[in-house]
Amino acid sequence: MSYSPIREPVSFGKRASESTVILTRNGKSHQFCINPVVAALLGSFVFVFMIGYFGATAYLVFRDDLIAASYAKQARMKHEYEDRLAALRSKLDRVTSRQLLDQQAIEIRVRDLMKRQDAIGTRTDKMSKLLEKAEARGLGANPSSSAIPIPRVNPAKSTSETDEITTGSLSPTLSKGGAAIASAFSLRGDNSPSSVDVYSYLPENGGAIGSNAFTNKLFGDVSEAIEMIDAKQRQKVSSLRASAISRSQTIMSTLDSIGVKVDTPKTTSVGGPFEPLDPNTKFDDYMNALEDSLQLYDHVSSLARDLPIGTPVKNAKISSHYGSRVDPFNGRIAMHSGTDFKAPTGTPVFATGNGKVVKAGRKGGYGKVVEIQHENGMVTRYAHLSRITVKVGKRVKVGDRVGKVGSTGRSTGPHLHYEVRRNDSARNPAHYMKAGRKLIGVL
Repeated sequence: MSYSPIREPVSFGKRASESTVILTRNGKSHQFCINPVVAALLGSFVFVFMIGYFGATAYLVFRDDLIAASYAKQARMKHEYEDRLAALRSKLDRVTSRQLLDQQAIEIRVRDLMKRQDAIGTRTDKMSKLLEKAEARGLGANPSSSAIPIPRVNPAKSTSETDEITTGSLSPTLSKGGAAIASAFSLRGDNSPSSVDVYSYLPENGGAIGSNAFTNKLFGDVSEAIEMIDAKQRQKVSSLRASAISRSQTIMSTLDSIGVKVDTPKTTSVGGPFEPLDPNTKFDDYMNALEDSLQLYDHVSSLARDLPIGTPVKNAKISSHYGSRVDPFNGRIAMHSGTDFKAPTGTPVFATGNGKVVKAGRKGGYGKVVEIQHENGMVTRYAHLSRITVKVGKRVKVGDRVGKVGSTGRSTGPHLHYEVRRNDSARNPAHYMKAGRKLIGVL
């Protein structure tokens, strides 16, 4: 068996030769061996250095252009920001100016409403006095209908809600801005039908405080309440005045029917149909007109009460009228100067008008008699009394008791002989009693 030798590559097992650098100077040579790895690193460093060098050179060449571009970009950004700030500042100024104007408009509106409410409030005392005066005379006797609609709450002192009689409340802090205004009225979350969503009118929500829509909504209810109170007060005063004039005219026409002329006060105009005052007339004119009408009513009603228009005996039948009749004693035709009321002895006898007792005692055939002096030269005579309950000089009012029915003097039985005389001339009592019946409920 023979073995063949194995051939190996010539380079197998040999190390690569290192790079050699030979430097010669003055005939002397120096040899350096460089490791390939080190050589590669040195080459890489040189390459990077050259790239950096050329990059730096290029930067220095184009630096001015780059700086100029950067400055230009910064200038554009600065101008854009300045323009935006100017626009925002201008918008803010407009909003502030608008809010200031709106606030001033609201304050003017509030002052106007408060002035109107104060004006209505100042009427209270005078209206109360006139109302009491009217009620004392039977005008507007129904308390529920005669109550004066007045604002019970000052808007500058309360925040109570508005009802049909009061004007509600207006906060005095309105000058502090929209938030204060909102706090004085219904805010968001109030689901009441009359609530006002103030925030929907704010500028950021597309609205504007002080705009017509806002002020009309915000102050509309208050303004309407004040106008309603003013209208009710005017209506009440006008109604009382119409009632006073109507009653005065009824009294005057009734007195005229019995021959009594009424001299009206100089300060009062009388005559012609009643005409309501214009709603635009000043309220003081309404008050003065009512006061004049009450003065007229007082004058004519006082005159009517001083006249003998009442009935001397209640629920009594008339047994003999005024005029000619057959005398019960001698059967002859005679003049009967009064009216006889048949009533049991002791039945009360009442004065038929205000006046002064000028006779209280016996008087011939009249028996026990009372005579009362009234206005306009009129005298009433109550005869055949069983008892006299007044004395001479006593002031009596219509309806006061003056005696009791009897049969004293020339009489055939218990009855009251009642006479009405004017300037010592006998008048028919029936006319006066009829006038009195017309005035029932008027005086």
